[in-house]
Amino acid sequence: MKQQEENIVRSNNVGLFYRYVNSRVKYRRSIGALIDDNNGAIVTSDTVKANMFNEYYASIGILDDINIPSCPIVVSSILETVSFTETSVVSAFNKLKSNLSSGPDGLPPVLFTRLKYCLARPLSMIFRQLVSVRTVSHEWTKAIIVPIFKKGAAGSVSNYRPISLTCVV
Repeated sequence: MKQQEENIVRSNNVGLFYRYVNSRVKYRRSIGALIDDNNGAIVTSDTVKANMFNEYYASIGILDDINIPSCPIVVSSILETVSFTETSVVSAFNKLKSNLSSGPDGLPPVLFTRLKYCLARPLSMIFRQLVSVRTVSHEWTKAIIVPIFKKGAAGSVSNYRPISLTCVV
């Protein structure tokens, strides 16, 4: 371990250094202090920080104007039907990364990977029913937005990108 750390320091590679440090840090639960762009104040309250991210992400987002853009691509085939079999559900669960975070429903991917054979049949039936009535559960349309640091000053909300944690299902 000591030799590996010395090699990382000698390499003078900042990216390699931070990857190593991040691999050693167990939990990073909160974002540090932020600087309010309006008045330059240092913000430490989680509620105020959440509101700052919310305002920033809302300001850079694009509102849907309900207009469908024209598409010059010619459609050569039409998808007539979608089928959900137990095998296809198990196959989808096999592709999940079990160490990822859960979404708004609180159900982590590891739950689905460990119970894939028990859940495949009922979920395939639910998916078929939802497709037949052309709807989706309202819960599945929600997401938890998590700010992930990009680069630059960690105190600026503009240096974080939003990641959406959606329901695994």
